Amino acid sequence: MVGSPRSGTSILAWCLGHHPNIFPVPESNWMGDFAVNVAVAHQIGSARGGYSMLSAMNIPDDEFFAAFGQSINELVLCHRRDLEINRENSKSPSKVNLQWLEATSMTAGPKTRWVDGTPEYSFHICGLRKLFPQARFVHVFRDVDAVVLSMLNFHRTTGIQLVANEEDAYKYWLRTVRACLNAEKAYGPDVVHRLRHATLIEEPAPALRSLLDFLGEPDCAKCLEPLSQRINSSDVPPDFRSEDPATDRAIVEEARQLSAEIEGTPQPTEHSPVAADDLEAEFCARIKHIAAYR
Repeated sequence: MVGSPRSGTSILAWCLGHHPNIFPVPESNWMGDFAVNVAVAHQIGSARGGYSMLSAMNIPDDEFFAAFGQSINELVLCHRRDLEINRENSKSPSKVNLQWLEATSMTAGPKTRWVDGTPEYSFHICGLRKLFPQARFVHVFRDVDAVVLSMLNFHRTTGIQLVANEEDAYKYWLRTVRACLNAEKAYGPDVVHRLRHATLIEEPAPALRSLLDFLGEPDCAKCLEPLSQRINSSDVPPDFRSEDPATDRAIVEEARQLSAEIEGTPQPTEHSPVAADDLEAEFCARIKHIAAYR
């Protein structure tokens, strides 16, 4: 699940977790940087041609990445029971309905797939695809003004200040959403599926049916159950207004214009090799930056 924070990635992850073949994991937020480090390691291991192990043994980077991704996948699947035990024994206050834990538990049967709802992975789709070539990404899109209100009030229920101010919230939304739009263009609708938050709320059954079809999984009515309860809500007061005079209004207008464009424009139906090359170049730039400090 990718997209701006406060767009519904958490609730959608729990919806999919009710499917008989999918279970939700906590936000991980480490695999994006890990992918970059894997790339750096492959460069080091291939730097001297026949005198370096990886190049001498003809181990290409795609095979190198996939081997790590396969190991991560196997670890996650093998430790599903440990996750269940820790959730059951957690002393931290939880907004998760206990019935949801039943739907995702081992008693629900074997599950071969997992879903991660880390919004920050919006910036790491290229690297994650290298680790998990068969992965599917869901871009959860929500109107920018609704997201900003939620970001600014997030501390009310969590004690965590998600953004410093209104301008930071608009910029955060712009960065994540643009990254997801670039991935939509680069990889096409077979890899990235756009789901409007409003559609999920207003037409949940067809929205989830379409999503499961994208994932290649059969429809499942149980996936609708989490939508009957709000979780992770920022509890925005009805009279709250976000009009900080210090905010650059040009940033606000830029974000609102993009939000309106997305609302009125369908997702691209084909992938773009040019956009894919751009994401690859961006990934390589990250590798170069990290390698420079080794």
